[in-house]
Amino acid sequence: MFILLLGSSGCAGTGADVCGVENNVENKVSALESYNQAMFSFNTKVEKYVMRPIARGYRKVTNDYVRQRITNFFNNISEPVSAVNHLLQGELADSGKNVGRFVVNTTVGLVGLYDVADDIGLERKSTGFDETLATWCVPDGPYVVLPVIGPSTPRAMTGLFADGYASPMYWAAQESNGEDAWIAYFALGSLKYLNLYAENLKMLESLEEGAIDYYETVKSAYMQNRSKLKKCGRQEEMAVPEYDFDMGDMDDMDEEIY
Repeated sequence: MFILLLGSSGCAGTGADVCGVENNVENKVSALESYNQAMFSFNTKVEKYVMRPIARGYRKVTNDYVRQRITNFFNNISEPVSAVNHLLQGELADSGKNVGRFVVNTTVGLVGLYDVADDIGLERKSTGFDETLATWCVPDGPYVVLPVIGPSTPRAMTGLFADGYASPMYWAAQESNGEDAWIAYFALGSLKYLNLYAENLKMLESLEEGAIDYYETVKSAYMQNRSKLKKCGRQEEMAVPEYDFDMGDMDDMDEEIY
């Protein structure tokens, strides 16, 4: 009671507007957190009853070799997007490597099925518009859970849509401007995410089984991985990471799936 009275007198002494603003901010944060937990619960059910059975079936009809070829193919398609974003980040050498990797893997590597460029010393360094915005000091914003897609932030969402728009697959479908082209575009996109999810399925199941609070565990893991992104032109690594889950093997995941 004494603490409550002290808090009330503090509001009266500093002006009602200040406490009103603070309460309003707290209410908004609380509302967002409530939404996040509700959407996370919904996503978990979709994952459990829809995505996991499909992913398990996909793993049964494919093997590691096939899934790696698919991963390489989509990694190769993302190279031009990485090249543009490295350029926007002022990293000319890395942008040139992305271009070189795309040329080598598209030709010698059979449209990217084989990562020949890595064998000749052209190391893959993927990036996206999310990281470009981080380099430009654009704040990340609050943690938010998107329907089906999962963990994200406002900056991550912006990067996701920008990179999707810049993808060669999108422009190939756009230039073809035919129904079959768009069907192929969405089919390839679905295969990309299915392959990624299937490759990370065991890790995700282990994460859920070992978590006391699955929502908080996923949130912590996601935000700690995001802290590895460039910030205002410099790379900042976590001092002591609690989790080290790479949630984006193919694009360093602007597209996050949990």
